[in-house]
Amino acid sequence: MTHDIAAPTPASDTTPSSLRPRSRGLRSVALAAGVLALVAAAAWFAWLGWDREYYVVDGEQQGPYRAWQVVGCGLTIVVASVLAQWWTRSGWAIPLLAAAATVGFAIPWGVDAAMTDDSGLFVVGLIFLVVGAGAGLTVLLAVTYAVQRATGSLARRS
Repeated sequence: MTHDIAAPTPASDTTPSSLRPRSRGLRSVALAAGVLALVAAAAWFAWLGWDREYYVVDGEQQGPYRAWQVVGCGLTIVVASVLAQWWTRSGWAIPLLAAAATVGFAIPWGVDAAMTDDSGLFVVGLIFLVVGAGAGLTVLLAVTYAVQRATGSLARRS
């Protein structure tokens, strides 16, 4: 006597539908990425884009940005990125959201840097910015997704 034992399929899964992970579709992720890119660009303009002054602190020239401006801009992008990941609830959205925030910030930064740099070294800064922000945001969003999974925040809400 033989019995066909098949692996559970989504149709025969015994997990209640209210506990199954639910992520948003491609359109929702694209919307989140677009909004995130705009928020990142707006963060650059709001926190950093207006300041052109250099300051002398302890006999050293510093600027044009103060530490509070950079921290505020970074926190704005971090919070927006985490909220976008929390909303999409999708592991495959992680690199898309990280890239959107990075590009959204890098474009206005790069244009401003190109206009004020005579040496051309802004390209090196742009490369460091893209690699560093992209990697950092990818790790941040992966941790956010792991927390979502661990806390059950991926479950469908009724």
